Amino acid sequence: MGYAIRYASIAGAILLTIVGNVHANTDDQRIAIQIDDQAKTLNVVIDQQIAFVYRFGPDVDLPHFDPFLSPSGRPMTVAITDPFPHHRSFWVGDERVQLAGRSGQTNVYSALYSGVVDKEKSPWPVAPYTRRSAHVEFSNRKIHGDTAEFDEKLTWIDGDVKLLDELRNYRVRALGDGEYFLDFSFRLRASYGDVTITRDVSHYAIPYIRMNDTFNVESGGGKIVNDQSGVNQSGTNNRPAHWVDYSAPLADQSGWEGLACMIHPDVGTPRLWLTRDYGTWGPRGADGFHNTTFTIAEGESYRQRVGLLVHHGDAETGQVAERYEAYREGRL
Repeated sequence: MGYAIRYASIAGAILLTIVGNVHANTDDQRIAIQIDDQAKTLNVVIDQQIAFVYRFGPDVDLPHFDPFLSPSGRPMTVAITDPFPHHRSFWVGDERVQLAGRSGQTNVYSALYSGVVDKEKSPWPVAPYTRRSAHVEFSNRKIHGDTAEFDEKLTWIDGDVKLLDELRNYRVRALGDGEYFLDFSFRLRASYGDVTITRDVSHYAIPYIRMNDTFNVESGGGKIVNDQSGVNQSGTNNRPAHWVDYSAPLADQSGWEGLACMIHPDVGTPRLWLTRDYGTWGPRGADGFHNTTFTIAEGESYRQRVGLLVHHGDAETGQVAERYEAYREGRL
């Protein structure tokens, strides 16, 4: 039987426990994919250290990563916040989704608020959620050397109505010394009829990332930088860029570490970005898919592809620009 690493954050520490009922790779010790069928989590472990946890169970409104861990093992992201409890660490969702033949739009982006109000359990609504992105299956798992790859199918639903399918591909590469790269792509496929999506400038995630208070600019002394030399929210928000980096100092001030998000050129660059000093950031849609209404015809798809680089140092010492070029050229 395989094993999985389950974590809990207590006073800033990561506690690891061993659990069973897990599908784990046993052929390569450099990188492993570990699925806990009971907890409904998928862990990616690199060089015996957890890299990130993906949560996909029926009790979550939007399947999401929680958290991404830094090279030193610190959680970099947060899954629920006050305010904005619908933020999900690293997530995908749209606010106004309308399936052909239906009179109303469905808010998948804020699916949390379709849950059950039970103040004894949580200050926020809890499962079941009438609107959500539902995990269907993982498939095509491959592990070779320093790279792991797998696919996932999800379905966006409103009650018992299926709105569209989301088809994801994940490719994770171990870079050494705690650094890693996630090549993340997805298609929103109109499997059940034409789908019309209306977007404003901010309330959609393709994806969004939410840094926690130890990494953001406001509370953690972090710094946002883009490839156009913009700095922090004032210099990067609603500005075009190929990539954006969010980094923060180590607790002992001995160095920095960060997370960069890069747009792959096969979906068009540069893009406008939303950035917030309190920790939320992510790319906006390409021309024709941002602050507008567009329709995905039945059988067709909307595509996105980004690279996530977890690195030592800040944007400069972490060589984010050079690594973006490697990603753009197919070397990363």
